[in-house]
Amino acid sequence: MSYLMGLDIGTSSVKGVLMTEEGQITEKTREGFTYDRRPDGAIEIGAGAYLGSCMMALRTLTAAAGDGEILGICASSASGNLLVTDREGNALCPITGWQDGRVRDEARMVLGEIDAGSLYRRTGWPFDLHTFPLAQLCRIRVQSPWLLSGDNMICMSTEYLYRVLTGRWGISTSAGTPFYLIDQQTGEYIPELLNTLGIREEQLPPVMPCGSVLGRILPEAAEEYGLPAGIPVILGSFDHPSAARGAGVLREGEMLLSCGTSWVGFFPCASRERLVDGGLLIDPFLAPEGCWAGLVSAASLSNDVEKYVRKYIDPSGNGYRTLSSLAAKCPPGAGGLQICPADEPDDGAVEGYSREQIARAIMEGTVRVFRYQLGKAEKAGIRAERAVMVGGPSEDPLWARIIEDICGFTVRTDGDAHAGARGAAVLAGIGAGVYRDEADAHEIFLKKMKREGQDV
Repeated sequence: MSYLMGLDIGTSSVKGVLMTEEGQITEKTREGFTYDRRPDGAIEIGAGAYLGSCMMALRTLTAAAGDGEILGICASSASGNLLVTDREGNALCPITGWQDGRVRDEARMVLGEIDAGSLYRRTGWPFDLHTFPLAQLCRIRVQSPWLLSGDNMICMSTEYLYRVLTGRWGISTSAGTPFYLIDQQTGEYIPELLNTLGIREEQLPPVMPCGSVLGRILPEAAEEYGLPAGIPVILGSFDHPSAARGAGVLREGEMLLSCGTSWVGFFPCASRERLVDGGLLIDPFLAPEGCWAGLVSAASLSNDVEKYVRKYIDPSGNGYRTLSSLAAKCPPGAGGLQICPADEPDDGAVEGYSREQIARAIMEGTVRVFRYQLGKAEKAGIRAERAVMVGGPSEDPLWARIIEDICGFTVRTDGDAHAGARGAAVLAGIGAGVYRDEADAHEIFLKKMKREGQDV
């Protein structure tokens, strides 16, 4: 038996799948990340701890493959986590999380009155001057300029994993979007930004298309981390386009609803200009041959929901199942109670309501926050009549029903929480020559499902 291995490296955990060439998932795994969160706004994780979780996932999948052949490994990721290493790839500092809040005025000090509109048109993401690697690089330039000097390498966490596995640097155009240093349409670093930051292109991973074979697992990496040597390692994408690949959301008129730390709507779209005009986050996705994609995001929405769940439903931190169980006992409308998870919990606002009503209001309020974000796409004329829901909430039918009621489109929930890892496995198959492209992969998957009498 031959297998493809895919990782989805998210904000809070890394998920992995072992997949046959016909798309059957034979093993799933998940390993968590533990961040150091400090009062000054720092959100960091040690490079060793990060690698440990990723390697544990890879070892679990490798063991599940048994005597089978692993044709390729690919990692897609939430990305946006910054790291500086020496030339040999040794970490010189902890990995800075994309949510890190230490940047104050440093970005404006370094970049001056940057033309935010022009930067957005080139990179595909609006820049807020405070988060993600470009802002963190400005902070480092002001506070620790030595880190950016000499032959030190500047990367994100996924590229660091690739470097450890293969001894080579590389970044895909999709995974590189939240770096804010790459022009999406040319696939090249933006020289003006590099000059302003005082870094050279040689200090950055070379830019390559998604699905490119970067290298093979080195014997020394195999020995240290307990992995088979020589397996091809393929560059993945940003996490949401990876989940779209895994769920088969490849055409305009469809939407991927990804419910992780953030709730994200992902829309394939033939025209990049329509996405720019709408101010959406943009991913290269299947361009230049196929669609670009636009994203709308309710950032960190799950963290906001967690505050309410802990306070009013279950303080243990494992209350989502209890939340749904209680909410299912309450009719739509929650007895008139409305909760916006983005607001701080207010005991007075929920006084007199039952736990069932509070639970229902939390779920309905979560969906309304996301529905507001969908309005950005609708203003640009981008709509979907159907969506595939992935992420943890996709495993709970009540979430899908509430989304259908509030948002007005049909929701499929067969994508599951490992769709991003499945999409990475698809890219591994493209890089390994198993599939011509994403559409070919899903045609193979559908044929297998039809042979087995499954609904398609």
